[in-house]
Amino acid sequence: MKERKEIKDLTEALFLIDMNVGFCEEGNLADPTIKNIVPNIIPIIRTTLEKNEGFFVVNDSHSKDSVELKRFANHCMGDKESRTIKELAIYEKYAHKMFLKNSTCALFAPGMMETLMEMANLKRIIIVGCCTDICIQNFALALRNFLDELNMDVEIIVPKNAVETYDIPEIHDRKKYNERAYSVMNDGGIKLVKTMKEVD
Repeated sequence: MKERKEIKDLTEALFLIDMNVGFCEEGNLADPTIKNIVPNIIPIIRTTLEKNEGFFVVNDSHSKDSVELKRFANHCMGDKESRTIKELAIYEKYAHKMFLKNSTCALFAPGMMETLMEMANLKRIIIVGCCTDICIQNFALALRNFLDELNMDVEIIVPKNAVETYDIPEIHDRKKYNERAYSVMNDGGIKLVKTMKEVD
């Protein structure tokens, strides 16, 4: 592999959001069917690395004092559940940075804003992972506004085949909430594509 670009020289950045044990395998908020998108995420990671562009990993990590836990069941308590699932953890050694977040929006993870502001040459951001209607949507829209505020002309892309949400019968219908999130993100200036083949 080529010598990795410095963050200031990146023109593209891929963010892998919450593909961790606590959402994909076990725990109060886990839905193993979310792992169905892993085969679609891996080629995106590999393409990003082959192009020598930016790869960043973001995972949920809470303490018993996390205010978010007043609204959600205890999850990703800074232990095993906060670790990236093994199918994707093998790529962590190639990540420029890894972030742990204490909210549903990765923009506010410690060091995230500072990292983004280092990327003076950034032209494209790709977001993959879960959950479409919570952490993906919240990050994409907050990121859009943050970059606009900085007057950074950056395209934000969400490939539909590489994001997913959970399903709870009669409470949280996967298809309904995915479609709702797509609509909200599209209206907010996010580019939705079926797969990255549409843009690569």
